[in-house]
Amino acid sequence: MMGSGRLIKVTAVVGVSAMLLSGCSLFGSSEETSNLNATPQATAGIDPNAATPADGTQPLQVPTTADGTTAQATVHPTVYLLDPNGYVVPVMLTLPKAEGSAKQVLTYMIKGGPVQQLLPQGFQAILPEGTKVLGMSIKEGVATVDFSKEFTKYDAKDEQKVVDAITRALTEFPNIKNVTIWVNGTPLAEMPAAKTPVSLLQRGNGINLELADGTIPGQTTPVTVYFQSQLDEKHNYFVPVTRLIPETENRAKAVVEEFIKGPSEGSPLFNSLVSTTRVLGVEQSNGTVVVNLSDEALSYDKGKEPSPEAMEALVLSLTESTGSQKVQIKVDGKPLAQAGDLDLSKPVVRPKEINATLF
Repeated sequence: MMGSGRLIKVTAVVGVSAMLLSGCSLFGSSEETSNLNATPQATAGIDPNAATPADGTQPLQVPTTADGTTAQATVHPTVYLLDPNGYVVPVMLTLPKAEGSAKQVLTYMIKGGPVQQLLPQGFQAILPEGTKVLGMSIKEGVATVDFSKEFTKYDAKDEQKVVDAITRALTEFPNIKNVTIWVNGTPLAEMPAAKTPVSLLQRGNGINLELADGTIPGQTTPVTVYFQSQLDEKHNYFVPVTRLIPETENRAKAVVEEFIKGPSEGSPLFNSLVSTTRVLGVEQSNGTVVVNLSDEALSYDKGKEPSPEAMEALVLSLTESTGSQKVQIKVDGKPLAQAGDLDLSKPVVRPKEINATLF
């Protein structure tokens, strides 16, 4: 579904203001908060043959698989890859647990590296082949990553994508707010090909940038909205797009409006929310955004519910761009109960697993 406004895709950061980072506390613990896609946590098994401690309790053992073998500890980080249309896309992987999680994430973004056997058809790793992560330090919220000289062997047209992917992947970690890039022990002030400034990178720089028609560079507000793309008949996935719009103080309302407008003209992306949906109200307070939509949003299940994918994308968009951790969605002033399998009766938090079903 395409929006009516024409937007221009850009490959450099132009007049971008800082956005609040919303990567912390992805799943709230309050009983009054619903999770969009909470998954059961792995628990340790009990070995009935193990000796019983003096206090009578059973000792916890390493988790085992169905065939009785020891289960390997895993982590679920988000890496950033190139999709078949050239967008930088977040994908959650299940990886063996290792020391240096942030360094491990970058390793799984290198062409020809360990991610190669995991890639869905048409997806590509984004860092140049042969790149090595020589070292990484995290101090006072700044991650400094030192790459080998092979890191510089990328096409100039892909420079902004490389920068965006590194920045986004590292700032997924709540203790990282900014990123600096070194090559062979030397800090970079700018990238070598297209001279993109990289002295201090932040998530607020955006991803897959678009400049709205009529917008004046330097007088913009960035809003990141999540649209959808289709890999095959069974797999859709979410794509973040940072749209630079005329300056506004009501970022939350602007996010919803741009989300409803949908992707730019000619884009391969789509939106599952009907474009005739109206915004009846958007309020933000105490870490929660309350969105009130018109009943045109009820296009799923014979007009009884909104699209689950649209609701998840809207929650991703609002938590990304506003810094709020929870979203309450209403239609004609009434809280929604369900959207497919999603419980929308209470405020929901940003889903932790993004595009996990691609692997």
